[in-house]
Amino acid sequence: MDFNVVDRPETLIAGTVLRSPALAVEGPRRAKVVEAWTHLRARTLPGPVATGYVDFAPEINSYLTHIVGYECKTLADLQTGDVLGRIRAGRYARFVASGDNLGDTIVALWRQVWDAEAAGEFVRAYTGDCEQYPDENTVEIFVSLTEEKDS
Repeated sequence: MDFNVVDRPETLIAGTVLRSPALAVEGPRRAKVVEAWTHLRARTLPGPVATGYVDFAPEINSYLTHIVGYECKTLADLQTGDVLGRIRAGRYARFVASGDNLGDTIVALWRQVWDAEAAGEFVRAYTGDCEQYPDENTVEIFVSLTEEKDS
């Protein structure tokens, strides 16, 4: 798999919360994600668009809190009615891809994450993951890693 390991500072992501099984990037739940993005894009945001994945439920290998929103530099950026998630500082596997359909690109990139994890290329910490979008066709996924250097 094509990824690199990076150290990231703490990241604050605020926005609309979707509590979902695994990453709801396919099937009927994808419609809820698309709806949340549609509402988000109609707003004026205080920071760059971002997605956060926090509050994993590893004991059932499924549910997490999916925040469709924007990056906050400080708590003052938090807009009324939005929920704030904290992605802690640490080591992350960074995956990047570009494509004409961002939604499909995100799905394909998450499949690469899952394949790399299943192949034992890294050990996920499940402390918080995020997506950033450097431009309208590109997604960067940052997956939190354990502190173990040799996984």
